Amino acid sequence: MPALSVVIPTRNEREALPSLLREVRAALDGVDYELIFVDDSTDGTDAVLADMARADCRVTVYHRHDTTGLASAVVEGIARSRGEAIAVLDADLQHPPGLLPVMLQRLEAERADLVVASRYLPGAGAPGLSRPRRVVSILTRLLAQALLRGARRSTDPLSGFFVVRRAAVEGVALRPVGFKILLEILVRGRYARVAEVPYAFGPRAAGQTKATMQQGVEYLRHVALLLATSPGDARLWKFLLVGASGMGVNVAVFWFLTHPLGVHYFPAGLVAGGVSTFTNYLLNSAFTWADRPAGAMRIFLQRLGKYYMATWAGNMVYLGLLTALAYLGLAPMLANLVAVAAGGGLNYLMHNVWTWGQQGART
Repeated sequence: MPALSVVIPTRNEREALPSLLREVRAALDGVDYELIFVDDSTDGTDAVLADMARADCRVTVYHRHDTTGLASAVVEGIARSRGEAIAVLDADLQHPPGLLPVMLQRLEAERADLVVASRYLPGAGAPGLSRPRRVVSILTRLLAQALLRGARRSTDPLSGFFVVRRAAVEGVALRPVGFKILLEILVRGRYARVAEVPYAFGPRAAGQTKATMQQGVEYLRHVALLLATSPGDARLWKFLLVGASGMGVNVAVFWFLTHPLGVHYFPAGLVAGGVSTFTNYLLNSAFTWADRPAGAMRIFLQRLGKYYMATWAGNMVYLGLLTALAYLGLAPMLANLVAVAAGGGLNYLMHNVWTWGQQGART
């Protein structure tokens, strides 16, 4: 097994510490490990930890006076760790230390970069959560997975109990907000394979929960920051915003041509579609795919041509599917929604893979 650093953030957990240390020692008997406590306590936990460090050379304590926050404590612990593998767990024994050897074995046996202890696998559970907190946990998990691709790599992206290889986080600028450090690693980390083990999130051994309404607000802010700074995750939403702006341009041009100028609606529609497609291309270049700049006028024009072809291909799919579904008897409004989703989805995929393909970006 690889050398292991166990990072444990603490805040007012002195009553649970003797049991925690006993269980960690028993679980990691025969493993080369170190324990790193990053402490933000105000109840004398730091004194208990200092006694533990004097009695066991494998225990290191960093007491922080001016900084608080679970996720930032974990980041500091990771920065101070030395092991090839880094485990993170809470000090309140809701994360069972006895699972650590199993997680290390999975890390090696499956050549994984990250092993997550999940509350959402068969055989797992969360008896330590009240019913309202279970509902909140499910909703926040679904929100993260809906918005962030990295979150979909795990059934429990908000777990606080995991083991990660140092290479997956070394040199990565982790900027977590609030409690959810695993979500930060899943989105920003350098990893290929994720493994999971089921576990039961137990009741607290002592102390009080740190979950508050403020933590809920911090979580939403964290998700928003990850979405804003991860081009791949934000791209679809940017594409939809640009599409909505294109509808406004289309309507404005069509009205101007048909009313003040008296142009027939058919050529007016063609011109309005062409103009809105061009403005959408400019906005998508500067906003949606800004991380793939053209770099040369030749590439800009090549992409423009591809953009028109892909967009009109999507329009043809939309019209064909709308006609076919309506002919088959589907309600017109439902047929239109399905056709819009299919045509728009095809547009997005073609633009992402073809118009702004990575080969063009490298060129």
